[in-house]
Order: sequence, then C-alpha cells, then structure tokens
Amino acid sequence: MRVFVLTTGRAASKTFAYACRHLDGMTAGHETNGGKIAFRLEYPDNHVEVDNRLVWFLGGLDHRYSDKNTFYVHLTRDRDKVVESYLMRWHLTVSITRAFYHGILMNPKKPDMDTARKSCHLFVETVDENVRYFLKNRSNWTHVRVEYLEQDFFGFMQKAGLTGDRDTIREAVRDIKNVNKKKYRKKSRVKKLFHFFSSRKLM
Repeated sequence: MRVFVLTTGRAASKTFAYACRHLDGMTAGHETNGGKIAFRLEYPDNHVEVDNRLVWFLGGLDHRYSDKNTFYVHLTRDRDKVVESYLMRWHLTVSITRAFYHGILMNPKKPDMDTARKSCHLFVETVDENVRYFLKNRSNWTHVRVEYLEQDFFGFMQKAGLTGDRDTIREAVRDIKNVNKKKYRKKSRVKKLFHFFSSRKLM
C-alpha cells in the first residue's frame, strides 16, 4: 500500500513524515522526489509520501495508483496560520506562493504586503478545495488536523490499517519540525516583511 499526504504545506508535513517512519512495515519520505522531472510520481510500495507539491499531480496519482492499494491523507492547519506562515517565507528563493502569484494569477509586478497576503490566502483556499474535490467520491482517505495531530494521527493509522509503536509515534508528532525561524516570528516581523516587499528579490 502507498499513502499520499495531500496538503497546502506549512502544516507540520515534515513532522507527519517523521512520525510515519515509526509505522510497521512502511517507509516514509518528505518531498522524496523534489527536483525530479522524470519519474516524479514513482514511489515504492509500502511507502508514505508527504509532499505539498503532490496537489499539483492529482491526475497523475489517480492514473498510476488504484484506490484498492492507495490511501490518502488530507493534512490541514488553520487557514489563517498557513497564510501568515507562507507570507513570512515569500522572500525565499523557491516560493510556491510567489510562483502562484506571478505564474498562475499572471501578475508581472511585485505586490505590496496586503496583495501578497490575499494571494497567499487564495493559494491555500484553492489547494484545499482541489484536494476536497479529488477526495469527495473516495472512501480511502482521512482528514488529519494539525491542531489535533496526535489524536488524528492515530485515527489515520486505524482507518488505513497501519500499526506502530504508539509511544514513539506520540513523541514524534509532538516534535514539530521545520517551523519558521525565530527571526520571522518576532514581534518586529512587520518591519522585516516591509523590507522583503520593498526588495528586488520579490520578482
């Protein structure tokens, strides 16, 4: 069986992947095929793949993997928190929300902070809606909420028919990975973001 975790990103996806490493008989990866073009959707059996880019390959997943041997997880977090997290990372070299703004929404000019926030919100909303649409006629999936990660992770295990050391998994889901660096979370972040949105790096 293969498990694919579908998410907007900025939703404890790396933590989820680490916890899945403790599932019996399963391997787990976080953005395993990042950077690949050929074989982008090739994953081994008995594997859990957590990659927020999978939401752009839903047709490919449906084509390659039958529902009989596939399980999906819709991993979500409070939408406003995801938006703010992405906004603080807008300046990064590889920014999916900035690519969404320029490439999908076709905006050639760099945005001000309010426009960037609205674009991040639309990105998160669009991804969540696309995932819900993909899953609406399927039964082989479950919803995992970051706010109830421990509880929902064990619910995922039960519905997917997976087992593992619950104490070790409990510790893993409580150790949140890949949070925004402290310098992006300080009270002064508004001034820092103003600098980001005034720099040439945004284009």
